[in-house]
Amino acid sequence: MRTLFLSVGDASGDEHCAVLVRELKRCHPDWNIVALAGPRCEEAGAQILGSTQGLGVIGFASALAMVPRSWRLRNQMRQWMQSHKPDLAILCDWGGFNTRILPELKQNGIPTLYYFPPRSWQKEGDAGTSIAPLCDAIATPFEWSAEKLTRVGANVQWVGHPILEKISNLPERDALRAQFGFASDDVVVALLAGSRDMELKCIVPHLCGAISLLSKQNTSHRLRFVFATPPGGAAKIGRYIGSVRNLVEDPIEGRTLELLRAADVGLIKSGTSTLEAAALGLPQIVVYELPKLLHLQVALTGLRRKIPFVAMPNIILGREAVPELLGENCRAPRIAAQLTSLLESTEQKAKMKADYEVVRRALGSELPLSATEATADMIEHLVR
Repeated sequence: MRTLFLSVGDASGDEHCAVLVRELKRCHPDWNIVALAGPRCEEAGAQILGSTQGLGVIGFASALAMVPRSWRLRNQMRQWMQSHKPDLAILCDWGGFNTRILPELKQNGIPTLYYFPPRSWQKEGDAGTSIAPLCDAIATPFEWSAEKLTRVGANVQWVGHPILEKISNLPERDALRAQFGFASDDVVVALLAGSRDMELKCIVPHLCGAISLLSKQNTSHRLRFVFATPPGGAAKIGRYIGSVRNLVEDPIEGRTLELLRAADVGLIKSGTSTLEAAALGLPQIVVYELPKLLHLQVALTGLRRKIPFVAMPNIILGREAVPELLGENCRAPRIAAQLTSLLESTEQKAKMKADYEVVRRALGSELPLSATEATADMIEHLVR
């Protein structure tokens, strides 16, 4: 029997690694995968050493609040490794934690594969390359990340992004629209405001304000506004939509990708969902707002000067392919005006969809294997 150790922190990483765990278990039912991970990996068959659910953070203050819990997880890992030496450690993203345990794994002679290396999305500079001498192999979703890591001597492979696998298994668009009860002439606006309380509190009121403004406009479009939430998230959204409850559909829980495929346009908070919308060809406007304390942190660190874009399609292309309404621009009048412009401009939508083709290629749409298959092959080679 082989034993693998897996460490993954945020929700999207947990989802990607769950697919990887299923593939490894399918090929090797006798392999034991012990993990610091979330519920998706547990459902896929990993033995959870410590739960990382809810450890995704935004900003210094929330990161500081997670320090005690992170230390407990690190101690759990250390205690387990005193009596177990895994055949391989698989680390996924979660750089604040995983880069700190890398030296320990190296010192204990445990081979390590890093899936989704930190800062792999960043094209410029050498951020994220310091892991190279500590890893036996690295599987990265972006080609430029592979090139940077290769230059510093890493054993790295560009495997592509697992988002492409997720969308390949979705039902057809017309079937989904019928399931959701959308008519052929409905213009469906998918609303993705995130799952964290902080994001909902900062973003949803501005989306609701835009909905209210749009409902008063004379338009040829029959607009239907639908919030997408994680499983169990409808109650959270419900706290903030009282003013427009009669103007929006019931929130759709746990079917975000399906809603993105069925929709005509999206108002989407910055994050992985912007990449999912691009991969699905959905015209979108990216929105984001922060509490005042985090605005101050961004100003003091000069983050906006260092990172000109926040939407992943724009980061990949190095230019604004999708509009970004951030901070003071994330306000109801601007959102309503931008959405109206996008709905009425055939040219803008066509340009956006053409840009999405470039994004899909950057995600590995032309690679011979999926991200999961290629990474599983690397793991098998390292284990054997």
